[in-house]
Amino acid sequence: MKKKSKLKKKIDDANKKRVFLKKTFLYIILISFILFLFYSINRARILRVEIVGLKYLNPIDIISDSSLSDFNNISLFRIPKKEIISRIEENLRLKVNSIKISFPDVLVINVTERDTLYLLESKYGIYEITDEGYMIKESVIRNYNVPYITGLMINPTNKIVENDYTKYLTTVLSNLKYHNIDIYNIVSEINAYGNDLILYTRGYPVQVILEKYVKAEKFVELAGVLRTVNQQATRTYRIDFRFNEAITVN
Repeated sequence: MKKKSKLKKKIDDANKKRVFLKKTFLYIILISFILFLFYSINRARILRVEIVGLKYLNPIDIISDSSLSDFNNISLFRIPKKEIISRIEENLRLKVNSIKISFPDVLVINVTERDTLYLLESKYGIYEITDEGYMIKESVIRNYNVPYITGLMINPTNKIVENDYTKYLTTVLSNLKYHNIDIYNIVSEINAYGNDLILYTRGYPVQVILEKYVKAEKFVELAGVLRTVNQQATRTYRIDFRFNEAITVN
């Protein structure tokens, strides 16, 4: 019995030693992996920036204007996203949707270019007004194929329109654009100086008088009238839309 006890003890000691060595080996592997991971993370750097989602603007110009090269060689896991967004969105045409890492070394920035809703002529120059009301003034106008509006009030020190009526008309045109694009495309020019709106249309040689606080639905009615008078033998020169029924002048 004593000999069996000694043999069993030796076996138990050997098993314990084997378990200890196995655990030690696993610990060494785990620590090595953690050190390797830490080293890899520390070494992972941004080497290239890609901007996607553009329609008209040049990504190289955006990278240069926003000084995104400042973030070259920065750790992939220490990217100052808020600062990058702030720099890019200094260009009012741009909105950053997301910033993602494409391993091993690329920073991918997804952006949206804000569309021009209309051109606004003011004593400070011509501004492109976006769908959200942002005011963009550059030496080159990128989109002429939008309504051209005179007589609206703006503050040139603002980034976005703040005058109540200018905001109102911006909302009306945005509503029209996103729900009735064909009718929006008919609007060529709007004169908003007086108590009414004077509108000139594309494709229909007529002058249209509208209420100052016109609603988007009124443009839909106007489109129907324009199609009707365009088919008439006599040419209509003016349509007065300030009343329940349109008054035409031939």
